[in-house]
Amino acid sequence: MKIKNLEESNLVKSATICNDIALLVVSYWLAFALTHSFALACSFPYALKTKLLIGAFTIFPTRHIVPPAFLKRIVRSENILERAIYTVCVQTLLMLSVSGMIRDYHITSKELIISFVIFLFLIAVERLAIHNYLQQLRAKGHNQRFVILVGHPLNLKDIYHTLNDHSLGFKIIGIFTRKELPDYMKIPNLGDRKKVMDFLRQHPEVTDLYIVPDTDYKIETIEIFRYCEDHMIRFFALPVFLDFLTKRMELSHLGNTMLLNVRNEPLQDPVNRWCKRLFDLMVSGLFLLTVFPIIYLIAGIIIKIQSPGPIIFKQKRNGLDGKEFYCLKFRSMHLNKDSDRMQATKDDPRKFKFGNLMRRTNIDEFPQFINVFKGDMSLVGPRPHMLLHTQEYSRLIRRYMVRHLVKPGITGWAQIQGFRGETKTLDQMENRVKADIWYVENWSFGLDLRIMWHTVMNMLKHNEENAY
Repeated sequence: MKIKNLEESNLVKSATICNDIALLVVSYWLAFALTHSFALACSFPYALKTKLLIGAFTIFPTRHIVPPAFLKRIVRSENILERAIYTVCVQTLLMLSVSGMIRDYHITSKELIISFVIFLFLIAVERLAIHNYLQQLRAKGHNQRFVILVGHPLNLKDIYHTLNDHSLGFKIIGIFTRKELPDYMKIPNLGDRKKVMDFLRQHPEVTDLYIVPDTDYKIETIEIFRYCEDHMIRFFALPVFLDFLTKRMELSHLGNTMLLNVRNEPLQDPVNRWCKRLFDLMVSGLFLLTVFPIIYLIAGIIIKIQSPGPIIFKQKRNGLDGKEFYCLKFRSMHLNKDSDRMQATKDDPRKFKFGNLMRRTNIDEFPQFINVFKGDMSLVGPRPHMLLHTQEYSRLIRRYMVRHLVKPGITGWAQIQGFRGETKTLDQMENRVKADIWYVENWSFGLDLRIMWHTVMNMLKHNEENAY
C-alpha cells in the first residue's frame, strides 16, 4: 500500500478537526471569563454552553470552506498564517449567522472581538508549530514519499532542487536519462527511460513520478502513465516547451479550449484585490487621522527652517498598468533641476541635514499614505520609479514592465531583500525587478503582513545600508 500524504488521512483530518474545536472552546471560554468573570465561566451557564455548542458545529462548514494548508509538504509560513486568518474570519461569520437565528440569544461585540483574537492566536501558533514539527520529522526520514525523475536533467533542475529539501519528506531514488548528470545532481542515473517500466515493477515503494514528455517515447510514456494510474503512483508531466515562457504558469479555459497563462497573478482575483484595498484604506486612513498630522507639523517646520520651498515634494512616477501619478514625499533636498532624472546618492550635496535624517529613517515616505488612501499606491508593492528610469530600464531589462501589473507600494518584497535605494549597476536593478515579479506572482495577504513587519523592524534597527 502506498504511503499517503498526511492531509489525505482520515485519521489526521479527524484529529485536526477535534483540535480546532478544542482551541475554539478554550477561546470562547476565556473570552466569556474575561468579559464576565472566571467564577461564572467555571459554572458553565446556559449562555456559555450554547455559545460553545454553536461554535463547535461551525468548525465543520468552516473546514469545508477553508481547508487547512499546514499539513502540506510544500507551503510557506505566510500562507499558513493567511489561511488561519481566513479560517477564523469564516468561523466568526458563521457563528454570527447561526446565533442571529436563535431567539433571545446574543453575543456582545467585546466578547466577540476577544474570542476572535484569542482563537486566531491559538490556531496560528498551533498550525505553525505542527508544520515545523512535521518538517523536522520528515527531515529525519519519516513520512517519506519516494520519487523517480524521467527526462533531461536540465529540464528537471528546479524539480530536483525543490524535492531535495529533506524537510519536505521526498526521497529521490534516481533519474532516467541518457544525458550526463550535472555536478549538483547527486542521484543515481538509472539509464534510458525504456527501463522505467521494469524499475516500477521491481520497486513498489515508488509514490511519485516526474516526467518530461518526449515525442520519441510517446508509447513508453503512455504505458508509464497507465501503470502509475493502476498502482496509485502520482504522475506529473512537465510541460517543457517555448523557452520564453516563465516556469510559473496557470491553467485556464476559454470556452472548451484549455490555455496556459504565462504567470499566476493572485491579485487578478477580485476578492484578493478587494481585501488588499480594504486593508490599505483602513491602515492609511487610521495613520492619516492620527500620527500623520503631528509628523507633518514637526517635519514641515524643520524643512522650512533648513530649506526654503514646499514641504511636500511631488514627482510623476509610473503606477498600475504604467499609468502616471504624482508620488508624494517630504522634501529632503534643496530645490534642484535634477530631481526628476538623478537618484539620491550617499553623500548627495542636494540633501539638507534633516532631509538626510528623514531618508535614513524613511520618514520622507510618510506622505505616500495619502497616495495609498487615494488608490494610486498600496501599502505593499513594487516601488514606483520616476518616468525617466522606467523608460531606460524597460529597454535594458527583460520583463521590467511586469512589475506594473500591480499597484506600487510604500514598501515591497525587493526592499526587505536589500534591493532598495540607489542602483549603481544594471545587475542591482535586475535583482530588484526579479524580486518585484516574484511578488506579483506570489502575492498573499500573509506575505504583505510579513513584508510590513520586516520593514518596521528594519526601520527600528536602521540596518538598511542603501537608505539614503
